[in-house]
Amino acid sequence: MTDVLATDPASAQQPLSASPGLARSAPLTPIVPLVPPARARPLLARLRADTGPAHRRLEQAPLLAELSAGDITLQRYALYLRCMHRFHGALERALQVGLPPGYGPTRLNQAACLEADLASLGVPAAALPASSCRAAQALVGGPGAAWGVLYVVEGARLGSQVLLKRNADNAAVQRAHAYIRGEGAATGAGWRVFCAALEHGVQTADADADAAVAAASGAFALLGQWLHAPDN
Repeated sequence: MTDVLATDPASAQQPLSASPGLARSAPLTPIVPLVPPARARPLLARLRADTGPAHRRLEQAPLLAELSAGDITLQRYALYLRCMHRFHGALERALQVGLPPGYGPTRLNQAACLEADLASLGVPAAALPASSCRAAQALVGGPGAAWGVLYVVEGARLGSQVLLKRNADNAAVQRAHAYIRGEGAATGAGWRVFCAALEHGVQTADADADAAVAAASGAFALLGQWLHAPDN
């Protein structure tokens, strides 16, 4: 199935400006770089590869498959929106107290878009279950983990552009598409900026990279669990 949650991160990276070396104190003194050596494998490539199994299981969820096919019904679309509201609402609440430097808090706005969509359909947004908030909080255990969760959050924003195109003739989706519209034509640029911030924010410690991959896999699994059993 076509990837609808994230694009190829390798093509989305944006180079960071190189940092100058330290001044030499005497002739032949080696220049000490201000940035650590590059990892053997870029973080974005590792995230995409290592979260692949969880991502593929997620795309098999019936609600997402129906939306991806462009033939989801109004009732099922409302259920999808409620699931995504639970996901983004719980993660945004957890991230508000653990947002890493380099990521603007105003970008935590997808739950609000989902609430607007549900209101357009006349469907109330359900209160976030305490169990959902605890599950989301468990994923955000530090800066590295927070970046991993944000990889999934931002990937969902990007992938929704594909869903919007596939549902151009779907009356239910066209009634309420603030969430899957994302940032419109600016969504791709926003993803590239995020990719650069991610690589820069998790470049200093392998432990942070491991945490980012584990948290991203966990976020995919959590969303898959809720989409596969939307009534639980």
